[in-house]
Amino acid sequence: MSVPVFDLNSVILSSIGLTLTQVLVLLIFGAYQQRSLVMHWVRGLLVFALGLAVYFFSETSLIYGRHSAYIATSVTIIALGVSLFANGIRLLRGYRVYRYRTLVVITVMLAGNAVMINMYLPDRWLLLFNLTALMYVFGHATRSLVGHGKDFVAHVFWLCCSLFALVSLMLAVLAVKVVLTDDSHLHTFPHWPIHAYLTTIMMLSMVTVTSLMLLVMHVRAQAGLQAIATMDGLTGVLNRRGLQEAATRMQAVSQRLRLPMGMLMVDLDYFKKVNDVYGHLVGDVVLKSCAGTIRAALRGGDVIGRYGGEEFCVLMPNTGEHEAMILAERIRRIIEVTPVNIAGVESMRSETQAIKCTVSVGAVSSETVGYVLEGLFSAADQNLYKAKKEGRNRIASNVEQLQAKSAEESKPAKRHASLIA
Repeated sequence: MSVPVFDLNSVILSSIGLTLTQVLVLLIFGAYQQRSLVMHWVRGLLVFALGLAVYFFSETSLIYGRHSAYIATSVTIIALGVSLFANGIRLLRGYRVYRYRTLVVITVMLAGNAVMINMYLPDRWLLLFNLTALMYVFGHATRSLVGHGKDFVAHVFWLCCSLFALVSLMLAVLAVKVVLTDDSHLHTFPHWPIHAYLTTIMMLSMVTVTSLMLLVMHVRAQAGLQAIATMDGLTGVLNRRGLQEAATRMQAVSQRLRLPMGMLMVDLDYFKKVNDVYGHLVGDVVLKSCAGTIRAALRGGDVIGRYGGEEFCVLMPNTGEHEAMILAERIRRIIEVTPVNIAGVESMRSETQAIKCTVSVGAVSSETVGYVLEGLFSAADQNLYKAKKEGRNRIASNVEQLQAKSAEESKPAKRHASLIA
């Protein structure tokens, strides 16, 4: 079975056209979001296409005597384009961008090529020098694309990483072939069939990685919009919608595993008075402070959301009535002893530097009301109303009901034991 042979000039022209098309797509995309990031890829792809164009002209030029200079120049320009492209990837991932490293690599390549060409060193050394530099550049890009985690974005990065690693491997194979080839055959280097395959893989890798990076940006943008839709802008906790979604997920898992699920309703006492006396900006500060205090008091896995104006809801997996009551008391006590600093609020109408706040808490769990979310929310609200009715700055729960239920269940067992005796 014969291996198909590609025409190198056709491959180069196709690569240039596809790269410029990708640049146009990037410019359109960059007009709407993350323009500075996209421009790194635009510059990288444009320089990459320029390097391919220089190599194309070296193939069609009548000045065959300077073919080595053309190759060295084109490889240097391609290396610069890939380096700029890799910097865009690092910027997307939040890594440090090594701009000076790119300048150093390109300077070394220019200086090394100029010295070897002017000193008429053997072509073997010139080729190995440029192939090694290009391997280093693609290796650096490969390292920047290593995926972390097991989510969709991590898999995309691993795919991009493997594409650039394939290019580096092909460059290494080409370098080995240059080392093993005798001088008589090395003069035919520009016409080796591997160049067409290498150029094709290189171009497809750049275009594919660009497309996948745009996909990553889109996924992250969608995740950001989803977060905005489910987060409360003032306090930074879940809003009513996000809280409902989190409660649905937690309820499904808890019911399937037969684990208790707890819920707290936390309401700031006399919050309207805070707004009336100190102003609404101070009220916002109080809300943010209390939300942060509650969040800091929670355990891993607990979820907090803003249920209403000054009312917060806490969802607690694997939490019964007793545990819910203990956590509710801890939250109440921490807020009671932690003054809220309001110094510096522009609309403040007094010289007060800090104010004390208290909360009333309604606690409940699935042990007494079941797993139905409407029942949990209703019972927590009822206990919250009970705590406020009894004087505020206190908690109310269904512990008494649980104790009564346990006592009722233990009576038949005691009666059965007395009959046996």
